[in-house]
Amino acid sequence: MSRRSLFQASVAGFAGILAGQAALADQHVTGAEVARLITDKLAEVYLEGDPALAPTRKFPSCKGKITIDPLFGGWNTVAVRCDVKNGWEFAIRTNLTTTLAPVPIAEFTPRQQTDGPISALTTGRVSSQSATQAGMADEYDVVMLTRSMARGDVITPDDVTLLPVPARNVSGVFFAAADVIGRRMKTPLSARRPLQTRHLMPAFMIEEESEVLISSGAGGISVDMVGYALENGQFGDWIKVQNASSGKTVMAKVIDEKKVVVIAKNS
Repeated sequence: MSRRSLFQASVAGFAGILAGQAALADQHVTGAEVARLITDKLAEVYLEGDPALAPTRKFPSCKGKITIDPLFGGWNTVAVRCDVKNGWEFAIRTNLTTTLAPVPIAEFTPRQQTDGPISALTTGRVSSQSATQAGMADEYDVVMLTRSMARGDVITPDDVTLLPVPARNVSGVFFAAADVIGRRMKTPLSARRPLQTRHLMPAFMIEEESEVLISSGAGGISVDMVGYALENGQFGDWIKVQNASSGKTVMAKVIDEKKVVVIAKNS
């Protein structure tokens, strides 16, 4: 073969390679591929669905990662995004086939105070650690949100449900809705995600600006007054409180819910 023929063959081969790379870069993403990504994402949050997508539907090519995120505070509709600069985004209905499990009313009944973290209260359930060690169950019902919540939101009974999760994922979670009702979110959290202690602000026994009973005792005589907390406080903390009648601010020790004690000086 002459040098000219070899050169022409090389040019033709190089052009073929470039054409192949261009074709791959321009390759469309199919509806079947997007549907699989959506169902995989739903499975991560313990849901099942049948995305409203034709398998042959063509989406634009994406040189980056395709992400799936919930829309409108839930998973009934998801945002499918090509996560690159100037990427694309589509809203897709998931047609969920699973529904929220209702939480028994008994879960919201007040309970007695116990020592230790609130998350240790399990209304008769064995702790996840001991249960796992004993091989008693593969799944446990844990508290999850029914809607996406932002930092600072207060959890209400309508915001929580119980759903099963694998025993291996039971760490720092809550087993009873009563443990989280009234608590404030520390970080944002999507619906259908297990609620963990790290997601919540500390559960103060007395909260700032709340009404408190100020107890003051001296010489065997105890006097109770109404006041207001100027700081948050856990049991045993010394916090600033204000006497509602005199307006005087004093330091008092938290001894119970809504109750503090002032140690009066002996004359």
